[in-house]
Amino acid sequence: MNVMEIALEVSRKRSRRMRNGAIAVQAVYVLSLPIWYVVSLFSVMLFDDPAAEHFWPVHVFYYSIQSYPYVVIATIAVSWLLYRKRRLVAFAWMNVIPVAFVLLGMLPMWIWGD
Repeated sequence: MNVMEIALEVSRKRSRRMRNGAIAVQAVYVLSLPIWYVVSLFSVMLFDDPAAEHFWPVHVFYYSIQSYPYVVIATIAVSWLLYRKRRLVAFAWMNVIPVAFVLLGMLPMWIWGD
């Protein structure tokens, strides 16, 4: 085996390992969607306090909860397109976006919330 064949084999193993990890992570995302539906039903309770209507962190958190399923579906689709194009680093980072999206939506509530 020459150096190019060894490098190609290492690249294939890395690609398969990343693919298997992404499948596991995305399966967790898809399995969380029914649970997230219940969470989104109760997210209306964020506006229970009359002052919450004008409190912008509540709106950010509410819309991050409501748009989570769309973000999950979009990132899964885009990540597999990136995998197909062999952009493995972007593929890996794309799978982090749904979690980061929710955490960034919660950040204003943690900072300015009561």
